[in-house]
Amino acid sequence: MLKVLRDNLKYLSWVLWLVIAVFILFVFVDFGSTVPTNTASADVAAKVGGQTVSYGEFENAYRRMENFYRQTYGNSFNADFARQIGLHQQVLDTLVADRILLLEAERLGLRITNDELQREILTLPVFQRDEGGFIGTDEYERILRQNNYTVEDFEAGMRQDLLLAKVRAMVSRNLYVADSEVEDEYRRQVERAKIRFFRAPYEGFAEEVALDDGAVEAYYNEYAESFETPERRVVDYLVVDLEQVRSSLTIEPEALRAYYDENQDEFSQPEQVRARHILLQVNGDRTAEEARSQLEQAKARISGGEDFGAVAAELSEDPGSKAKGGDLGFFGRGAMVEGFENAAFSTPVGQITEPVQTDFGYHLIEVLERNDGGLRPFEEVEAGIKQRLLAERAAQAAEEKANELAQLVTASQAGLAELAETESAVTFQTAPAFAMDENVPSIGRSAPFANAAFELEVGEVSEPVRVARGWAILALKEVQEPRVPALDQVRADVEAALKAETQKSAALARLTAQREQGVDALAAIANVDVEETDSFARDGSAGSLGNNAEILAAAFSVDDGAVGGPIATDLGVVMFELVERQLMDPVEFESQKLATRASIESQRAAQLMAALVAERRRELKVSFDPQLLANFGVDQAGPASG
Repeated sequence: MLKVLRDNLKYLSWVLWLVIAVFILFVFVDFGSTVPTNTASADVAAKVGGQTVSYGEFENAYRRMENFYRQTYGNSFNADFARQIGLHQQVLDTLVADRILLLEAERLGLRITNDELQREILTLPVFQRDEGGFIGTDEYERILRQNNYTVEDFEAGMRQDLLLAKVRAMVSRNLYVADSEVEDEYRRQVERAKIRFFRAPYEGFAEEVALDDGAVEAYYNEYAESFETPERRVVDYLVVDLEQVRSSLTIEPEALRAYYDENQDEFSQPEQVRARHILLQVNGDRTAEEARSQLEQAKARISGGEDFGAVAAELSEDPGSKAKGGDLGFFGRGAMVEGFENAAFSTPVGQITEPVQTDFGYHLIEVLERNDGGLRPFEEVEAGIKQRLLAERAAQAAEEKANELAQLVTASQAGLAELAETESAVTFQTAPAFAMDENVPSIGRSAPFANAAFELEVGEVSEPVRVARGWAILALKEVQEPRVPALDQVRADVEAALKAETQKSAALARLTAQREQGVDALAAIANVDVEETDSFARDGSAGSLGNNAEILAAAFSVDDGAVGGPIATDLGVVMFELVERQLMDPVEFESQKLATRASIESQRAAQLMAALVAERRRELKVSFDPQLLANFGVDQAGPASG
């Protein structure tokens, strides 16, 4: 990340120039073990081998990643957005991955010297003067203080990131990419095709199939294993219902106030403004006076009735905001260069500044909205605090109840149904036979529940298992072994499969013989429409056909104007004709060969790192605090939580 950040810094829009200090901190510190915590909680959110991730680290990392997304997406980012992208799990997985790689660095004996750290800091443009050279210790410390970090915290986080980079370099040291792979990748990037096609049901080109008993029996005998039913299990189970537990709880008013008083950082909002701007750069093509004059003319146009956003889209030279009418979204103090920030925060809402000069050129700024910031009133956040405390207490009470019931089952040999009759918020059910990957009524498709069921012997009772509804305790009643049903039991399925296979074969044979009639004539026979795709890449999407690999390959292998197919798909038979195709330019390929090879190597390195992290997760038996997972509705964090 450091190298990418450094290499691409010169391409960042002017808005990100000073924000880069914050972003560096986000990358280097928030996901490391050196993050300073603002919470008094010492609880362990996750365990990775001999290392832990505290709740404080998780909360800080989540808050800063949330702020990063909010700055990136503006008002589009909200709680639903965070849930859709799995933000909580992203943070957990990133924290765990960093812990794993730090352990790997320790195993490999890697470290970062003070000289290495100093060299990297000196390469960051944010710490360099315009004319070159380090900005000096005082200015360096000021920038860090401005972003609420000490020198020690920043350098510890940066040292960690450099150490992670060393691990990545070690893992990817022996990567080899063949010349043929480079050419294939370049073709994938630049070659494009466009086709006209139709997709028709197989029965459109096949006569009605008459099936005799001999054919059905022969098909069953040949493909009997495909009709095998998997192992299924029948279980009794109790559920300690989280919602019922929650509805039985009350939160004392003094507890709400105490939480508010003890966690005021959580309810504090920085002062923010939302603004849009027009940027005109000062360069060899435009003097400072010309830039100022042109912005004054732009302001006159806006005062005369033209829309600020339309003028910004026409004139602004900030690529990051130009397409959005100059809209920068909300930002706080310290996010912009000083001159821009002073103008934005001192201008009333709805007003437009005079041209403002910064190192990036001249700006015309319109302030759209303002949030004064400060501590949100208790009354405004009281309902949210109550819901949080209810969720925390309910999760704890439900888990304690489940553990208590499990002990009762072990100690007294009491049946699950008997226990359910004496306990509130506890229900008893018998699940009908289900396979490992099948839905269980009232439970859903739950990997922890299914894993517990398939690990038990008949008569055994499980430990409490976390499910969406709360906590479950299972008792295995019956195991139904995998079996191949007799023909009479699956005759309808066999006949349907044979009929579909026969129609598919007949349709493919007929279309192969009639290919010379062309796409339009054949589509008319099947009474389906001919569609035309947009231009697509070798691994792209061919319109409504999607990314069917066989169709994509065929589109790049037929001659210009030729008819391709028939190709069998799950939804019918496809025929197409090539409309146009753009192939690789060998001369251009030579100029892009090194860059393409580097891109492949980078992808391979990322895949190796992902494989390493996944393997170490399994070995280290990564675990997460169930309370944390329950609070955020995460069944299991990451690909292998052990």
